Amino acid sequence: MANTIKISKAKNLIFKKLSFLYLVFILFLFLSSPGKFLDHYENLVPAQEVVLEKLRTQLEELPEGDSKSQNLKAQTLSSLQKLEEIRTGYYDYRNTNHIAGEKLKENLFATNEIIQGSYGTRFQETLENFNQAYLEFGGSDLSAELLSPKDFADQEIQARDFFFKETPNAVIESVINHLETVILIHSIEALKGEKIELLKQEVSEADQLDLIQNFKKTLSKGEKLLFKVRLPDSIQNLKVLINGKDLAPFQVDSGFQHFEYLPEAPGNYVVDLYLDEERFFHNFKVTKPGIKLNRQGSSYLSQVGETQILQLNPQYLPEGDLSFVSEHADLSYENGLLKITPYNPGAFDVFMKLDDKKVDSLSLYAKDVNTIDVALMDIAGKENGLNQLAYLEASNPFWQVVNFKLRIKSPGGRDQVFHNATRFLRSELKEAILRAPEGSIMAFENIKVIGKNGHSYRDGRAILKMK
Repeated sequence: MANTIKISKAKNLIFKKLSFLYLVFILFLFLSSPGKFLDHYENLVPAQEVVLEKLRTQLEELPEGDSKSQNLKAQTLSSLQKLEEIRTGYYDYRNTNHIAGEKLKENLFATNEIIQGSYGTRFQETLENFNQAYLEFGGSDLSAELLSPKDFADQEIQARDFFFKETPNAVIESVINHLETVILIHSIEALKGEKIELLKQEVSEADQLDLIQNFKKTLSKGEKLLFKVRLPDSIQNLKVLINGKDLAPFQVDSGFQHFEYLPEAPGNYVVDLYLDEERFFHNFKVTKPGIKLNRQGSSYLSQVGETQILQLNPQYLPEGDLSFVSEHADLSYENGLLKITPYNPGAFDVFMKLDDKKVDSLSLYAKDVNTIDVALMDIAGKENGLNQLAYLEASNPFWQVVNFKLRIKSPGGRDQVFHNATRFLRSELKEAILRAPEGSIMAFENIKVIGKNGHSYRDGRAILKMK
C-alpha cells in the first residue's frame, strides 16, 4: 500500500473527461475516413476472375464419372449460377442507385438485399445444397468453413451474416468471387482426388519491359486500348490475354505486333503478356460515362438567378441522345458547356440522361441573393432615368418586377406616395413625375421581384432620382 498513488475526486473526473473526449476524437476520425482502402477490392476483382476462369475450365474438362461425381459437378455449376445471380442483382442495384465514390462505403445492398432480403435465403440454401452434395460424394463436412464459420471470439455465425453483415458495396463482388473460388477448389480436388497446383511463375509489370509501348492506365467508355509489342529475335512466341481472353494482333510489321481492344463495359481490366515462358501484366481502368468537370472555369458554387457555366470533360460523356435535367434550376447544354440558373438557395442535383435514362448526377449549391438590382427603362427598353420612363426592369433577366411604391418628395416638403401593381408605370405616376417641381426626389422603393420559376420572391434595390 506504500506505493499506492491517491488521485483526488476532482482529478479523477478530469481524467474521465479526457478519456471520453479521446474516444469521441477517435470516433470522428473513423467517421471522416475517406475509405480509399475500398478501392483495393475493386482492383482485386479482375485478378480473381482470371483464377476463376482457370478453375471453371478445369471443372468442365473433368471426365464424366459415376452418379455421385455427376451430382457434385452439377451442384457446383448450380451453386456458381446462384452466386452469379447475386452479382447480377448487385450490378442492377449499382446502376440504379449510381454507386460510386462515397457510396462505395455504404452497405445498403448487403443489408437490404442479402441480410434482410431474398438473396440471403437463396445464398444460405446454395451453400447448404453444395455441402450436401459434397458430403454425399464422400468429402468432409464443410459446415465450419461455409455454413457457420467462427469469428475471432470462436463463436459460430451463420454464413449470410459472416460474409455480408455490414459489407460495403465495394466489397460485394470480391466476396462473391472468393466464395466461387472456394466452391470450385473443393469440388475439383474432390473429383480429381488430388490437390490443385495453380501455375506459379514470376510475373513482372509491363512498364518494366521496353518492348511494349503506348499503354494507358485509364480509358473512357468507347475508347480503344492501343499498344504494340516489339519482338526481338530471342522471343519465339507471344500470347496476349485481356481478362483471360485471347487477343490477336491486327497488324504485324517491322518486328512489331500491333494490338487494339475495345472494352465492353466500365471496370478494371488486366492485360497478360506471355513472351515465351515469361509473363508480364498491365492493369487499366475503363471509367463509366458521367459528369466530369474541367477544373479550370468550373465551380460547384452558384447563386440564385445567376447563370453559371460548367465546362464538362467530353472524354467522359456518353454517345447518344444526351440531356440534363433538374427540378431546381433552368438548364441548357451545348458543345460541352452546361448553363445552369438555380431557382432556389441550397443544395440541388443536376441529372444527366442518356436516351431518357438517368446515368449520372452532379450536386451543386446555390447561394441566396437578398436584393436585386433594378433599372428605370423607357419604352424602347433603354435605361434612360426619369426621361420617358415606362417601366422598371431587373438587371438580371431571371427576375421580373411585379410591383413597387413611388414616393415623391418636393422641395417644399410635400410627400406623395403611389402604389403600382405591375412593372409598368400607370398614367397617374407618369403625370405626377411630370408635374413635380425641379429638385424633387423620386424614391422607387418596396420593389418586389419574382423569379423565372414563378415561386422565388425577392426585394428589389431601391432607386433614388432627383428631377
